[in-house]
Amino acid sequence: MRRLFGLFGAGLGGALLGVLVMVASQRVGSSDASDGAARQPTTTTRPAKVAPLPTARADVLLTWTPESLDPALGAAARAMPDVDAVSQVSAGITNLASSRDGDGAVVDRPDDGWYIPLDTIAIEPSDHAKFASVADRAAVSELGNGEALLGRTSAQLRRLDVGGTLRFSNGVTLTVTGIVEDATIGAAELAVNRSTGAQLGVTNPRYLLVAHHSDRAAVETALRSVLPGGAPVRFRGQGETPYLRQGDAVLPHVKMKERFGEFAYKPPAPGSGSRDFQQDPAWQSANLVTRTMPLVGRVTCHRAVADAIEGALTELAQANLGNLVNPQDFAGCWNPRLVTTGGDLSHHAWGVALDINYQANQTGRESVQDQRLVATFERWGFTWGGEWLVSDPAHFEYLQPPRS
Repeated sequence: MRRLFGLFGAGLGGALLGVLVMVASQRVGSSDASDGAARQPTTTTRPAKVAPLPTARADVLLTWTPESLDPALGAAARAMPDVDAVSQVSAGITNLASSRDGDGAVVDRPDDGWYIPLDTIAIEPSDHAKFASVADRAAVSELGNGEALLGRTSAQLRRLDVGGTLRFSNGVTLTVTGIVEDATIGAAELAVNRSTGAQLGVTNPRYLLVAHHSDRAAVETALRSVLPGGAPVRFRGQGETPYLRQGDAVLPHVKMKERFGEFAYKPPAPGSGSRDFQQDPAWQSANLVTRTMPLVGRVTCHRAVADAIEGALTELAQANLGNLVNPQDFAGCWNPRLVTTGGDLSHHAWGVALDINYQANQTGRESVQDQRLVATFERWGFTWGGEWLVSDPAHFEYLQPPRS
């Protein structure tokens, strides 16, 4: 098989995210100040054991479908003669109960029953290593049972380096064996191999990475042909999105935490069918504000986005476009809940997303939002859910500073 070199590179995630204003992340749980609270992870991982790779490269294509990856896609990609490598990535939320540094000192330990949610992926190391940068390839390919990789941003949030340990709600304990670039693991917080992923419950396939040396349109057509007619699928190439991962239209959780703070939570009881969770009151007190806004009334949101929300609504009111917002159909901003039962954390939990004209713009249905409303919120730094793979036309989510 042709050997691929550095398919991602360290700077892939910087195109969009580098312009974002970051706020200090909120620490959760207890930490002994003498245990290295000020420690920062080093920038090194294991010494590379892979020889320098040739400079020839293939194109990389991200493929994902809503909620769970259609299994036909992976089989179809592997059968294509012009495909050089395929990595199927599973993803899910894991619940961190405590962490220790390499000396055994406690770094994070929320109160009993409270956990730190981590965006986690499970991979086949030998497959996924073909998509890593040269610097990260050894760490990925050698990922074994009971071991974990942290993305660089995640390592900073966790205040952990190689040798640190993570203990989860089900008692599984992992050792950190590498710190890799965020792009190497699709901006997940944590990466494990498939066996360890099964122990953690991370078994839902979410996306494919496909390296090919043929016409991209032909690859997309071939993959789309194995799906049921009309089934939604998203394809992205390098440089078209900050990170090659599912749900790429919004910030990954690690970047949400970096900008808006990290909280501990009590997840919904298993089998309850609930999406609502309890959220660290200290985080709420430090980060949430309630204001009376034009057109919609009182809004509770993250203090970092309150001005942008008020600015967009004020602009609409001053332009005599207030009729585009139905105050009785405003579904709020902050809401600590999951996107789906057992799924990812909603970005409403950080108080950075709004649902406007909600009943008239249900998820999965055609939008009836006025494009003047959409354009106004986009000018103020929001992304609109009406253009997502599964349309969510009521949803406006803060993404970046307002345009000048």
